[in-house]
Amino acid sequence: MDWFIPVDDLAEWLASFGFWAILLSLLLSAIIAILGIMPSLFLSGANAVVFGLIPGFWISLSGEVLGAGVSFWLYRRGFGNMRPVQEGSWVWLKRLNEASRKRRAVILLLARLIPLLPSGIITFAAAVSHMRFWDFILVTFIGKVPSIAMETLIGHDFIRIEENYPRLLFSLLFLVFIYILMRKR
Repeated sequence: MDWFIPVDDLAEWLASFGFWAILLSLLLSAIIAILGIMPSLFLSGANAVVFGLIPGFWISLSGEVLGAGVSFWLYRRGFGNMRPVQEGSWVWLKRLNEASRKRRAVILLLARLIPLLPSGIITFAAAVSHMRFWDFILVTFIGKVPSIAMETLIGHDFIRIEENYPRLLFSLLFLVFIYILMRKR
C-alpha cells in the first residue's frame, strides 16, 4: 500500500533522528495543520510505529494542537484585517460572534468531532471569530482526541498490515458504521 505515501519510509526516516524525531514530528504536524490540505493519518501512523501506540498518539495529538494554535494565530493575523471579518458581514460569522463564549466552544467542539471535516476550515472559522485563543486550544485538544486516536491506530495497523489486519479491518468497519449513523441524522 506504499504506492500512495511511502509510510514505512517516513517511519524509518523519522526514527533515524533518534531523540530529535519527537521535535521533527511536532514540526511536521504543525506544517500539515498550517497547510490544511494534507491528511495527518500517515504521520500519526509513522509516530505509532516509531514511538509506540500510546506515545505516538500523544506526540501526534500534541503536534496537531500545536499546529492548530499556530494556524489560528496566523489566520487571525492574516485574515482578521479582511473587510468581511471586520464588518461582520458573513452571516455565519455574525451568528458565531453573537453566541456566548461557552456556546462558541461547544460549536467548535462539535465541529472538531465531525469526521472528515477539514481542520483548516474549523481553525479559520474560530480565528476570524471572537473566540479566545486558549478556549480554542482547549477545545481543539479535547475535540482532536477521538480522531487522532483512530488515525494513530489505523495508520499503525496500515503500516503493519501483515500483523494487524484483523484490528485494521475492525477499525475501518467501525468508521463506516459511524459514517452511516451520521448520514442518517
